[in-house]
Amino acid sequence: MAKATMNRRSKISSAGKARPGSKRVTLRVPGGKSAMRSSERKSIEELAAEQGLKPTMLEDILGKGADLWESNQEFERFVEDIYARRREDRELAKPCTC
Repeated sequence: MAKATMNRRSKISSAGKARPGSKRVTLRVPGGKSAMRSSERKSIEELAAEQGLKPTMLEDILGKGADLWESNQEFERFVEDIYARRREDRELAKPCTC
């Protein structure tokens, strides 16, 4: 059906009918709670405060775990091994060209 025909039909069928007033729609999610509207959503900071979490500063976590490797070379070998395993995984994931 052409769009113009659909528009005409909807105008004809709704002519003379009073439109109901705007109704508040409450969305339900599993568990019986209603979904919040975007204007009612809490910020990350508000949610963290409710849960008793304090912000973590990058400066506080820099250097943590530095003692996990005995030397920079050992850490670099560790990182190289990670990249090598990722390359192997990509090779294994390639489709067979048999």
